[in-house]
Formats: sequence, structure tokens, C-alpha cells
Amino acid sequence: MKISSKHLVLLITGVYGVAAREALYTDTVISNGEGSTFAPRNNYNGWVNPEDLASMPQCIAQQNQSTWLSTMTKCTSKQCTSHFAFFCTHHQWLTQLSCLSMGFSSNVIEGYLPYCSRSVLAKAQLYLWIRNLTGRTWLVDIGDTIDVQSLTPASLTGGYAAIDVIHDAPKCLTSSVSALSMEPFQYVLASCGFTSTAQHYGNADRPWEYSESLQAMTAPDFETVGYDLTQRSIRDGNYFDKECFCNAFTLNMENEPCSGPEQLDLTRERLWMNATCGSTSLPNNWTDILKTTEFTYIPTEDWHWPMCIADIPKQVIKLTDQCATDACEIDSSGYCKVKRTVYRACFCRNIRYDSCGGSCQIFETRIDYVKWLYDLCGNLQDWHGLPDNWRQLAAPTPLEMIPWQWTLKPSNNSKISQITRLGSTGATATCASNEWKLRSFALVNIATLLAVFLSQGTGIYRTAHSFLSHRHPWWVFKGTLMAALQLLASWFSMSLVQETPGYEDVPSMQLMLLWCTIPRLSWLTLLLTWSQPFEAMDISEAASFSLAEMILQFLISYYMVMTVNYGREHNFYFGGLEGAARARSAKFMYAGALMWLVIIGLALIRSIRATRRMNLLTGSSSPDLPKWQRGKQLTPSIIEDLTAQSNERCTRSWVQSLDTSRGSEEASLMSSGGGSNTAYGTFSIEGRENWVSKKAAADLHASTVIAMFLLWIAQWFFWSGFIGLSSEEFCPPKLKLLTAVWIAFSLASTAVGVT
Repeated sequence: MKISSKHLVLLITGVYGVAAREALYTDTVISNGEGSTFAPRNNYNGWVNPEDLASMPQCIAQQNQSTWLSTMTKCTSKQCTSHFAFFCTHHQWLTQLSCLSMGFSSNVIEGYLPYCSRSVLAKAQLYLWIRNLTGRTWLVDIGDTIDVQSLTPASLTGGYAAIDVIHDAPKCLTSSVSALSMEPFQYVLASCGFTSTAQHYGNADRPWEYSESLQAMTAPDFETVGYDLTQRSIRDGNYFDKECFCNAFTLNMENEPCSGPEQLDLTRERLWMNATCGSTSLPNNWTDILKTTEFTYIPTEDWHWPMCIADIPKQVIKLTDQCATDACEIDSSGYCKVKRTVYRACFCRNIRYDSCGGSCQIFETRIDYVKWLYDLCGNLQDWHGLPDNWRQLAAPTPLEMIPWQWTLKPSNNSKISQITRLGSTGATATCASNEWKLRSFALVNIATLLAVFLSQGTGIYRTAHSFLSHRHPWWVFKGTLMAALQLLASWFSMSLVQETPGYEDVPSMQLMLLWCTIPRLSWLTLLLTWSQPFEAMDISEAASFSLAEMILQFLISYYMVMTVNYGREHNFYFGGLEGAARARSAKFMYAGALMWLVIIGLALIRSIRATRRMNLLTGSSSPDLPKWQRGKQLTPSIIEDLTAQSNERCTRSWVQSLDTSRGSEEASLMSSGGGSNTAYGTFSIEGRENWVSKKAAADLHASTVIAMFLLWIAQWFFWSGFIGLSSEEFCPPKLKLLTAVWIAFSLASTAVGVT
């Protein structure tokens, strides 16, 4: 079929909205419904003005209109529309309706129907034009309009798309022709086009007129197909029927329009056809050579370097420019959006693990670098840029999981100690096994345990003293001396290590603090002092042990806080140890440090609350208050405190002590007749203050024992994990001698405490 140049210009203007639209008059009209009839403004006995007729349908305007215009011309002639007597005063070109009804027979419509039937909307527009003019409910054959008599959005079975998507198709596709019909791409697309509502392109006031020079009817206007034929509305714009286009336009599978050397155009073509018509319109292996950003090509905005970018050579940095190319990023509709990308295979061919040094091969930045390389190139065939042990490189090494940057290990040079985590040299002596290291710590605890039980077995009980009075500072001296003995043991052990050849440069202060973290049975000594009868319990002795332990725990905090912070920074508490060698030991070590920190925090909170409570209890019995107020404040507090005790044995001891005190006070009252140091209805204020102080101190003492026991467990976790993690890197010399030193000083410290 042919189409006149005039109407082709109108078609391109109407469907795509490009050049010359401003030269045309447009107007929006609503198509007549199925039940409407043609009612011209002026009817002269069956003759009407041509401008009163409906505009030409879109599908007719897109074809050769000669037959259509010829039919219109045959039914048009000059008629007299005004008379004066027997004279005609006005002639006008009119069209006879009955002639049109006969003229637009099935034979005339038959030549136009194949093209108009491509799109269901175009066919519906033609049907309405014929029915309104002729009253006929078919086009060529009876029943051929059943599918268009009641349209809904579902009538467009393939859906529709905006004409703008043509910009996503390459030029080689839009300038091609259909393999079967040999119709141009643009022509096929136009035959399937429609607008949101019916639009007029031309002179809507005079859609038809008779040209006396041509002696024929002309069509200065045509009306586009509107989506409103479905009784629904869509956003204003130009669209096309997908099913119509896909049925009319086919690719040459053997010689695709964009099968040239440029793969990007071929990718754009296939993606466009797939998004519009589905994969059935493409070859079976159409996805094989697509140039998309799904894996092979990485968009430049998504490209990222590892953390060690400062140590990446310039020639590697420049690879992103050398391997840059355009590729398709598939949008939500399946069409291609051209992006600037980096060709993955090109980049990976020129990089290996050894291409970058410095920080790229050190701990966290190394792990990030290895994972970056694997994610980038690991799935590429024939790429072997990572060493065989790359999985170990992608996880922390045992030395890197130790928070401090030194190791207790001899070096080959007797004047240089091994204090770096990054290198390793052979040991000059055989290192003790991990079992022997832990056994040494166990021997220290066993020796302390025996010493404590022996001291308790002598039956040496002392008369209870007033609670930590400033008049008796002996407990402060004892506690400080006990802590000093433990520090002296650490210093002596450090000296033995540094005197050993190969260990001269081991950091002395850090080693001393590390020895302080060795678990000791201080909590057991406190527990045994608590188990004594209430009247024989020496609180100053417990205070001495508590003070010594407080000093040591303060020194221990250096390594514990360092370990927790190091684990937090390197994500060891949340999966950072997965896949690492000796990860189990590292988890014990970091769990022990965290447990220690939590216990210390809770113990401090408990101590502050207990101290405040003790001050309230002792303060409530001040003799400066009236008798009735002192009794009101003191008695409920004592009763509440007594009911809170869980140790039945201690409660009975306190009750016995209370009875003894009350008996002695009553005897005193009977003999002396009273005094200023008594309160009505209870025992003496001085005895009450002593009893309240002892009771509050016992409560605080119990909390301290529990906290020290849990800290002892945490330190065992810490050391068992550290020894398993460090292994040969923690190789203390003269281990038996060191064990003897620790035992000796532990016994001395215990002896000072129980004396």
C-alpha cells in the first residue's frame, strides 16, 4: 500500500510529535458512543455540508486515500441552498448522506480493513465512523466487528507502551524494515499508534471540503485513535499497541538489523524487542552476547576500590580508564539505558594479588583487598590471580587476633626480641606446650588453695573489729602490701625473661601487666573469712584482700579494656572471626575480656549502691535525732535488711548477737537506772551502730566474693584463649622457675592476708 506524502507528514507529526506541529490546528473530541447517531447541523433534504461530517479515521489517513476520497466526491455536488421565487440565490457544495451510505459498501472497506485491523483501537474507530454514517454494524462481513463493539483495557491483549521508548532502540533498528512485509519500522509503529484521547490534526472545523480546482473532495483533517475508546483514561501522550506492532514487524533472524561489529547496538536491539514483544521475537540464544551491566560490565558509579587504595600502583588505577566502555543497564521496563562501565574481564586480566603491596597485604586492609579481588574477578574463567592460600589471607591470622603488638618469643639474634606481628623467625629453644602453660597457672591456684585451708585449719580467730574505722588503718597497709607482693612477683618474672638470651627487648612494663592478669584464688580467701561465725569474723581481713584485689584489677584493666576495644574495632564480636585459624581460642579470649568488663561494671554499680545504703543505715541512728525519730528510721530499715538475706546461717548468727547485746544492755539499765546512750524499746545506740555497720559490710562482702569469683572465671577464659591463640608466639623461658616464683609470692601474699 502507498500513502501520500501529505498524510505521511501528518502521520509523523501526529504520532511522534516532531517537526511542523505548530503549523497544525489541533482539537480534542470525544468519539461517539455505540448508541449515538450522526446528526448534522444543517440537513438539506438529505444533503449536508461536508464540514459537518466526522473527520477521517487515522488508519484511513495512513493509507492510500484515493478510493475513499473518490467515494466522497461521487456523493458531493453543488446544490441550491437558498431560493427567491423561482430563482436560486445561493449554491453550496453538499454531500448526500444516502449516497455515502451506499458508496461506503463492503467492497470499499475491504481494501482498507487489513491495515485498519492491525490495532483493535484503530478498527474500533473505523467501525464507529461507518456505523454512525451508514447505520451498518459490520465492515465487510456480518459479525466482523464483534471484538470492537465493547472495548475495555483488556482488549489490548499485548498491552501498550509510550512512543518515547523508541529512543531506547538503536538507529539500526528504527531504520530497518520488517522481514515479512518489508514495511519500514516507523511505518509499522505508526500504524499501531494511538493517543490518550482522540486528537485532530488539521483543520477540525473543516474536516472535509470540495476543491473546485481538483474537482474532488479533500480531507484537511484526520482524527487520531484515542485510548478513551476503552472507556478508561491514561496519562496524556502518544502510545502504541504492542500486539499490533509485534504482529506486523518481524526481525530477520539470520541477518539482524544490528548484527554489525558494535555489540552495544545489538544489545540495545535485542533488549528493546524483548521488552516490547518478548523473547519469541528473538533467536534462541539471544542472551549470549549481551553487553549488560549485570556482571560483565560494571557501571563507573558502582565501581569501588579496596581500603588500601593509597598503596595501589598508578598503572592499576589507570586500568579503569583503559577498560572503560559503554554498556546497557536494564531499567525496570526491560529497556537499555546506556551507561559508562568498566569491562570486568579487561581489568582482571591485568591484576593479581601481588600487583599491590604495602597496606594491601596487612591485616584488615589485606582481608578487604582479598575479598575485593575475589568478588571482582573470582568468578571469571581462567583467572588465577589469587594465591593458593587466599582463604587464609581473607581471614585474620592468629598473630593479628592478638591485640598487643609484641610476642614473647626468642629471635635468631640473641640481642633482638621478636616484637612484631608481621614477621616470624625460628625459635632458638623448644617452647613448652600449651597444656604445660595452663598447668603452671593451675599449680599457682592449687598452692594458694592449700595455703588458705591450712591457715583456716589452725583455728586462729580474732575478735571482730569495728568496721574499717579510721582509728585502725592496719587493713589498708595489709592490702597494699599484698598487692605489692603480686607486683613484685610480676617484676621478678619479667626480669627472669629479659635475662634469657633472645628476650632482651621484650617490653618490660607490658609484660609485667600481662603477668598481673594470671588468675589467682583471692576470692576463696574472702569466702572463707565470710564463713566464720559472725562474732569472730574479722572484716578488716576481708577488707585487706578486697583492697589488694582492687589494685590488681585496676592494673588488669589495661589488657582487658585493650582486648575488648580491639575486638570491637575489628568486628570480632560480630562475625569477624569466621573462617580464621584458631578462631575458637580467639573467641574464648575475647569472651573472657568482655565478661571481665561487664562484671567490673556491675560490681562498681553494686558497690556504690551498697555504700549509700550503709551510710543511710548508720546515719539513721545518729544521737542528734530525737528518740522517736531514731527509732522510726532505724527499726524498719533493719527489718527490711534482715529479710533480704539469703544466708540462713548468717541470719541466725546476727539474731544471737542481737539477743546477747540486748541482754547486756538490760543488765546495765537495771544496775544504773538508764543513761543517755540508750533508746526506748531497743538496745544501745553504740551497739546498734556496730551491728548495723557489720551487717552492711557483710552484705558488701558477699557481693565482692561473687564478683571476684566471676572475675577469676573470666581471667581463665582470657588466658586459655590467649595461650591457644598465641601457641609458639607465647613462649616464656624457664617456665618451671617462673611457676615457682609465682607460687612463692602467692603464698607470701596469702600469708600476709591471714596474719
